Amino acid sequence: MEDILIGHGVRIGGRDYRIIGVTGGDVYADGGPSVFDVFDTTPYIFLRLADGVAGKTITAEYMADGVYKLRTGVIRANTSENVEQGATLHIKPTESFLDVVPSNREHYTLTLVDSDFSEYVDAS
Repeated sequence: MEDILIGHGVRIGGRDYRIIGVTGGDVYADGGPSVFDVFDTTPYIFLRLADGVAGKTITAEYMADGVYKLRTGVIRANTSENVEQGATLHIKPTESFLDVVPSNREHYTLTLVDSDFSEYVDAS
């Protein structure tokens, strides 16, 4: 189930990201707080992307809220410093763009990389 999200995109706060990894988070304790109860949520747009003969298209868009985390850090080597950035998005298993979800699933964690979907034609 998780693999079907890989390769699609999300737009958060005007930034485009491609989904490169997905893991599932199970319910920690029945009746306990979820990641959505503990952290602030951020609106995002899930973009169903297609790269085919017809070109690069956005075939569907879904508005939703999730827990977005952007991490930055500096890696120091002998002669240089490099900024490394990573982003994750926790999404609810009840989102309309998801199909079959196990009953014990609390959330999905999407691993994101910066991308640019300005070349994609909106066909949604």
